[in-house]
Amino acid sequence: MTDTDTLYVTDLDGTLLQPDVSVSARSRSMLAELLAEGLPLTVATARTSFTVMPLLAGLPFTLPLILQNGSVLHDPVHDRITDAAGIAPDAFRDVVALYRQFGFNGFVFCVPDDTLRCCYTELSTPHMQNYYQARQDRFRKPFYQVAALTDLADQCPVYLSLNAPKPQLDPIREALRQLSGISVAYYQDVYEPEIWYLEVSAPEASKFHGVRKVQALTGARHVTGFGDNRNDFPLFDACDTKIAVGNAADLLKERADLVIGSNTEDAVAEYLRKSFHGGKST
Repeated sequence: MTDTDTLYVTDLDGTLLQPDVSVSARSRSMLAELLAEGLPLTVATARTSFTVMPLLAGLPFTLPLILQNGSVLHDPVHDRITDAAGIAPDAFRDVVALYRQFGFNGFVFCVPDDTLRCCYTELSTPHMQNYYQARQDRFRKPFYQVAALTDLADQCPVYLSLNAPKPQLDPIREALRQLSGISVAYYQDVYEPEIWYLEVSAPEASKFHGVRKVQALTGARHVTGFGDNRNDFPLFDACDTKIAVGNAADLLKERADLVIGSNTEDAVAEYLRKSFHGGKST
């Protein structure tokens, strides 16, 4: 007997993915079997479709993927965006003005004509350069250089991302919290602990909102979510059962209903296999 009345939602980095940024062969085998059986599973991640689709290649996901912390819903079957929450032009310009004030530019993700574009003015920090190069090398992610970030205000900007050491980001984070018309996610990088991410999106764009949209599509009465980091608090807010992996941040573990094994132990896939089959091992 299988559970089809529960929507399962998992974060990727630090939760489902291994430290080498992959789905392990063991997890991949279990997930492929469960998804083929009808497991109602999606992901909720800060990543874009440019990296998520290659990472999940070969796994038969059918539900919309919740990407960029809920800014975008992506159809994995047809590889296209189905929902994008754009930042209002005036709010976007306010954010860019603060970027200038604090000496940042960062990456801006836009969805003109339902196509995701990653834009920037210049790769002005080592952290931007590393982000750019890593995604070019592994995923061939397309980037677009623009003359000024303000030129993107009418291009449906959905997500702005800065990555740098926390002391450099703290001042602009405090300033951004005073603006209306945006939401802010702030969390530590799973792979480089000295680096933090500061991400800006529309107020209605979060993992919480993304989960609620997918839940409405499926009609599921119950939501179970898996996470590891601070940006998974909104995911937990949308879940009836909150599960932290063993390597999760202590603050998230305190919010969890259950703490399972770590991402290196295939704990998410193991839990899903047991739960989906009514608590029985297969």
